[in-house]
Amino acid sequence: MLIFDLRKPKNTPMNKIKLIALILVVQFNFVQCQEKVEVETYEVTPEFAKKLDKPEVHFTVDIPKQLKLEKPVEGKKSFSYGMIQEVGKDSVVTEMYSFGYISLDGMSLEKDGLTFMKQIRDMLKSGGYELEEDNIGILEFDGEKYLALQTIGTMKEGLSDQFVGRYFFNVVAKPNPHGNTHIVMLMAARDDQGISTHEDFKDKLSTSTVWKTFKYLEE
Repeated sequence: MLIFDLRKPKNTPMNKIKLIALILVVQFNFVQCQEKVEVETYEVTPEFAKKLDKPEVHFTVDIPKQLKLEKPVEGKKSFSYGMIQEVGKDSVVTEMYSFGYISLDGMSLEKDGLTFMKQIRDMLKSGGYELEEDNIGILEFDGEKYLALQTIGTMKEGLSDQFVGRYFFNVVAKPNPHGNTHIVMLMAARDDQGISTHEDFKDKLSTSTVWKTFKYLEE
C-alpha cells in the first residue's frame, strides 16, 4: 500500500516562499517604473496647417522627450508637418520619423497613392541610398493593412553628414477618417538599433511611441 505524506516539507517554509514572491513583485514593479518614458504631446491643428500653407489636418501624437523634434515654421518651406530624430554621439541619425502627407480629393488612397510611394522610393535613390529591396502596395503592419513602402537602403560614408550606414525604411499612409489629407509616416532606423524586420518599427524603437500614440481628430 502506498502512503503519501501531505505535510509541508521542513526544508521549504511557507514564509520563505512568500518572501521570494514579494521580492519578485517588487523587482517587477521597479522595472516597470524604469520603462516609463517622459513624453510631450505635439498637436497639429487646421489653423496651424493653414499658417504653414499646407492642407488642413488635425492630429496629436506623444513624442519621447529624449528625441529631437523639428517643427515646421510659418513662412519657411517644409515638406512635412514635423520631423523627429534620434541622434547618436557621432551626430549621425539613428532613428527618424517624419509626418508627410498626401491629399486625395475624390480619389482612392489604396489605388492612387501608389505613385506617391514610388516617388518616395525614387527620392531615397536620388538622395544616395543603395536600395537592397523594396515592396510597395497594400502591406501588413502592426496587424493592419496599409498603403506602404518597405525598403532597406545603405548610405555610404561621405555622401551625407547626417545619415551613414544601413537603414530600414517603413513608409505608411495612415488613412484619415475625418478628411482627404492623409498623413504619410516616413519611419527610418539604422540596423544597429535592434531592428531586423519592418514589423519591429511598431514596438522596438524609441520612435515606436510615436506610432502607438498617433491620433486623428475631427477638423
